Amino acid sequence: MKYLLPCQQCSEKTTIDMSQAGRQLTCRCGATLEVPSLRAIRTLETVADSDAKPPRRSWNLTRGLLFAAGLVLALAGLATAGLAGVNWVTATVPPAPVVNVGPALAELDTLSAVDTWDAWVDLRTNGLGPYMPTAKFMVETALERVFGIFVGGLVAVAVGLVIAAVAIVLPGQQAPRPRAQ
Repeated sequence: MKYLLPCQQCSEKTTIDMSQAGRQLTCRCGATLEVPSLRAIRTLETVADSDAKPPRRSWNLTRGLLFAAGLVLALAGLATAGLAGVNWVTATVPPAPVVNVGPALAELDTLSAVDTWDAWVDLRTNGLGPYMPTAKFMVETALERVFGIFVGGLVAVAVGLVIAAVAIVLPGQQAPRPRAQ
């Protein structure tokens, strides 16, 4: 508890506590103040203790739900990022297929000039057929998608932790102070 010690010259009151009993202090006006003994300090005017702990904030339903939602989001993001990370790290790109063009070239060598021209016109008109991406391209595309999911999971973890931290910092209802008896 703190007490107010009045100055004899300017009447300004200086805040003191029990640990300063018997010491000398200097007032703002320059006068020397003698701090009385412990017994005499108790007769002085008291001041509310500014170092007192603020009353505890209690958790209300909103703060609890916000905290729980943040943790659930963070855990879901962590699970998503973990699974995507494992898939991304353990994925393998298949080797390029070995294509044997020998029989096709041997068949071309047996064609006459007219048959070769007809084959050329057919290829030019109809094309080689539908585009089929390579297995390597397909796996690399899938890995890019998995990496995007991984990053999304990490973002969800960060957002969930921020929401949980905000729930902790938010002001809640003040807990009632115990009454002095």
